[in-house]
Amino acid sequence: MIRAILFDLDNTLLDRTAGFHEFACRFAERYAAVPESGRAGWTRRLIELDEDGYKPKHDLFRELPELLPCTCSDPAELMAFYEREYVAAARAMSGAAQLLASLRPYYRLGIVSNGKDAIQRGKLERTGLARWFESILVSESAGCRKPQREIFAMGLRELGVQPEQALFVGDHPVNDIQGAYFSGMKTVWLRSSQAWPDEAAALPDAVISELAQLPAAIRLVSGQTAAADWRLSSGA
Repeated sequence: MIRAILFDLDNTLLDRTAGFHEFACRFAERYAAVPESGRAGWTRRLIELDEDGYKPKHDLFRELPELLPCTCSDPAELMAFYEREYVAAARAMSGAAQLLASLRPYYRLGIVSNGKDAIQRGKLERTGLARWFESILVSESAGCRKPQREIFAMGLRELGVQPEQALFVGDHPVNDIQGAYFSGMKTVWLRSSQAWPDEAAALPDAVISELAQLPAAIRLVSGQTAAADWRLSSGA
């Protein structure tokens, strides 16, 4: 029986793509040393250099003045602007708040996210999603990161459930789905920009393409719906 649902954060509950684009526009307006006509291209290049969030930010802002014309070459100032404005630009995925409100009476809810505590928690507060969670676990303070089993085990302990009583929802095939699977949890993959790798050792228990499909996926994983009757089993 599923008693707890744990979520990834970026590109699962938060629209990181939209949020970082908004931040990049603000950053370019402040620091791009190009004519206004060149600002859009400058912004696109910054987004590329971010590598969908997987480029370490201290490295990004240390290297940035050598890669793009900037009015500032101080990594500390650039990092401070990022930490403030990126949080301010955070956006929830469509329907995220309504989904969490509907799940909270029936399940214990938690977050397991890679990243910096202040930024990840700040984004949850900014979007109003923090209030739905009993546990918010971020790799910086946890001392380990997805897909390591330790961070999933910590999340389970904070919610007081066993792995077989928990479901993990995320968009990254390795960090989220493989990590949770090898921690003994059921998994739901939110299919978005991350392609499923051929070498993946385990498949998700269900696949969805938007958060609105999660309640049906939970019923499937819980055995309340036969796979043959579940429209999302092959078409999500």
